[in-house]
Amino acid sequence: MYLPRSLIGHLYLQLLRSHHPLSPPVLILVALEPDALCACRILTTLLKRDYIAHKIQPIAGYGDLARAGEELVRPMRTTDGGSGGVVVCLGVGGLVDMSEILRLTSEEDESEEMGGVEVWVIDARRPWNLVNVFGGHPDHFRDREALAEMDLNALRKGRGVDKGCLNKSYKSGSGGIIVFDDGDIEEELTKERDAYYALEEMPEVDDDGDNLEDSESENDDS
Repeated sequence: MYLPRSLIGHLYLQLLRSHHPLSPPVLILVALEPDALCACRILTTLLKRDYIAHKIQPIAGYGDLARAGEELVRPMRTTDGGSGGVVVCLGVGGLVDMSEILRLTSEEDESEEMGGVEVWVIDARRPWNLVNVFGGHPDHFRDREALAEMDLNALRKGRGVDKGCLNKSYKSGSGGIIVFDDGDIEEELTKERDAYYALEEMPEVDDDGDNLEDSESENDDS
């Protein structure tokens, strides 16, 4: 999912309203780069002013990011005994599937829900990972068979998400991956968005290898 520039303060205001003394601290994953460190300084100043508990984890590369996902982010999931919460990624995460590298979902899980963990991705590097931008919502990780009879677009619009774009009616709490748009997503990725959702709406094709074996046998006979 992505947050349009016109609603840049929407998520922070929701965090401010919902925060209480027993809320889990905001986890900040910050790249060791000047821009990210400056952004971290600004963000932590806001959090301190508003009395929101937080902790900072420096990230030096994808190895550190994966390790933080395993040791810090995954235990936050309600399905793993945690309380959910917010993870802010500064200068890291724009290029990779964050649900996978942070271990929020995996093929081994019986339930592939986000566990109430909401990840904010603020990264200037391009290109965007399209799974983060147009996917990243809890419905994206559920069993496709269970959702086959549902109108996903109507469901997401009811939750404040229209083709990946958050609107004013969106409320935090269910978890998900949210990237902060600086304008290029809405202006430059229209074709990619349409293609992404066209592919998502296509039915899954079961490939059990029968067609391949038949074609190989025909070639052998000839």
